[in-house]
Amino acid sequence: MSTPPSDAAFRRRLHRNYGAYTIGFVLLVGALGVLERMGMPKQWLGFSFLLLTVLVYAGIGVFSRTTDPVEYYVAGRRVPAFYNGMAAGADWMSAASFLGMAGSLYLAGYGGLAFVLGWTGGFCLVALLLAPYLRRFGGFTVPDFLAARFESRGLRVMGAAAAVLVSFIYLVAQIYAIGLITTRLTGLTFEIGLFVGLGGVLVCSFLGGMRAVTWTQVAQYIIMILAYVVPVMWLSTQQTGFPLPQFTAGGEVREIT
Repeated sequence: MSTPPSDAAFRRRLHRNYGAYTIGFVLLVGALGVLERMGMPKQWLGFSFLLLTVLVYAGIGVFSRTTDPVEYYVAGRRVPAFYNGMAAGADWMSAASFLGMAGSLYLAGYGGLAFVLGWTGGFCLVALLLAPYLRRFGGFTVPDFLAARFESRGLRVMGAAAAVLVSFIYLVAQIYAIGLITTRLTGLTFEIGLFVGLGGVLVCSFLGGMRAVTWTQVAQYIIMILAYVVPVMWLSTQQTGFPLPQFTAGGEVREIT
C-alpha cells in the first residue's frame, strides 16, 4: 500500500529535521570537548550543555503548540511508528531507569534485573494488550476506554484515580532526579535546580500537549541512545579491541559454563 504524498513529505521532513539535530548535537559535544581541553571549568560546561539542550526542547515545545484537541492529546494520530518507538524509548529511558535501575543493578547485582524485566514487561503488555484497542476505540485516555467498554461511570473514576496514583508516585522520583541532575551539572542548589528543571518541562509540554511531548522525546531519545551506546562501544574497544561487546563474550561464556 503506497504512502500518501502528504505523509511521505511529512516523514521526509522529520528525517531531515532530526538528522540536522543529530549532527548539531554531535558538533556541540565536540565543541564542549575542545573547550574542556582548553581549560574551561566543568561547571560551565555542564551549565552550557544543560541550557542549550533545554532551550532546544523548549523551542520544539513552542513550535509544536496547538489548540486542536486531537493534536494536543494524541499528536493527531499521525506519528510514524519509527518515531513513536523513539518517543516511547525515551519515556522508558527516563530518570527512573537511567539512574534508578542502573543503581539497582549496581547495588543488587543479578537480583536487580527483576526491576528491569518488570519495567520492560509492563511496556510490552501495554503496547500489545492495550494500545491497539485504545487507538481503535478513538479515545484519549484509558479511563475513557474502560467507561465506554463496560458502560460504567464508576469504572471511569476508578481508572482515573489509579492513573493519577501511579503517575504521582512515578512523578516524585522523576522530579527528584531532575533536581539532582540540574544541581550536578550547574552547581545550583537542589531547590533552584528543581524549579529550573520543572520550568523546562512545563514549556516543553504545556503549549503542545502530546504533540510537543512526542517530538521532544524523539530529540531526547537521540541524546540518550548516544549517551548509552557510545561509552559502551568506547569501553568495549578499549578492553577487547572491538566496538560491539556482545560479539566478544563467547570466551567468557565458555569460562562460566
